[in-house]
Amino acid sequence: MNQTGRIVLCVICGLLMLAAPFLFSAPGMLSGVQWELMETLEEGDELELDFCRLLFPGALAEEAEAGEDELIEETVSEGDSDLGPAVYELPLDFTVPPAPKAENYTENGYEDESIRVSVEDREADGVNWHIAFVQIASPTQLRTATSVPGKLMPKRDASVTQMAASNHAVVAMNGDYYMKDPAKTTFEYRMTQKIRSKTNSKKDMLIIDENGDFHLVKAADKKEQSAALEAVAKEHTIVNAFTFGPALVIDGEKQQISTEYGYNPNRTEPRAAIGQIGHLSYVMVIAEGRGESSGVTQQGLADFMAELGCMQAFNLDGGNSAEMAFGDKVYKGMPGGDERGLSDIIYFATAIPEE
Repeated sequence: MNQTGRIVLCVICGLLMLAAPFLFSAPGMLSGVQWELMETLEEGDELELDFCRLLFPGALAEEAEAGEDELIEETVSEGDSDLGPAVYELPLDFTVPPAPKAENYTENGYEDESIRVSVEDREADGVNWHIAFVQIASPTQLRTATSVPGKLMPKRDASVTQMAASNHAVVAMNGDYYMKDPAKTTFEYRMTQKIRSKTNSKKDMLIIDENGDFHLVKAADKKEQSAALEAVAKEHTIVNAFTFGPALVIDGEKQQISTEYGYNPNRTEPRAAIGQIGHLSYVMVIAEGRGESSGVTQQGLADFMAELGCMQAFNLDGGNSAEMAFGDKVYKGMPGGDERGLSDIIYFATAIPEE
């Protein structure tokens, strides 16, 4: 074969090699590499062909996938996961949860993978406020306890700090007044166990469900209040319930407190309240009174809880019963006085198992 024939043969072979991926692939089976080249080429660009990518797209794709797998494996191993920390569920009974770690406390807070607490003091309009903001990972970390472990009708013979210590509370506050209600007309649950299921036409009620969400039931006649309670029970498990009040904030709306509500609504007194700000986000509040701090009316307490951003808020037992324990600190509604014996507390616990 002469030289001209050899040149023509080489050109034909080269053209066949370039056309091979297109001749032997169905139009719908074009590789991602080929489409990428076609789509990214802009007008005026020179097409630079990578013959390996054109002739062996499948092999390079497998190589790319292998590289991605290695990257994903490395990323996960380094902990860059959006799953967040592990959440440990606590039993919904009176089981004592794990103890908080002393080294996790700071001057004004506590934090581990399951709970974050920030405590601050404020002074406003002559009132000293003690505030604990709490964020938890599981609704089971919002708990109650009684002065006698597991006993639903105990005496009022243990202080908030004593009950907080024996139940490993990160932060705790007083409950309501159910043990001193002579008429026993209260709706009370503790850790899913029913104490009473009575209506009360003169008192508001706080229901806490299995999601840690607050439901407030206003004082009303027996039929109306029963319907409201049944509506909650139909959709949810009642974990804890309290009859005291008044309701201070409902669905983000500050309440206008009746001047005829119980517990000295119009006098400036030491007060205690608990509120829900958002999903698994809460606030505990103690207002000092009967001393250097003037105390606050129920309406003033409602104003304050609304200013804190509560979606739901509820007044609890006040006076000398108003008390909050955080680590080795205690915040009293009546500073300087002795701790009063109470029947129960509301508290938040860590969910990280002890080593």
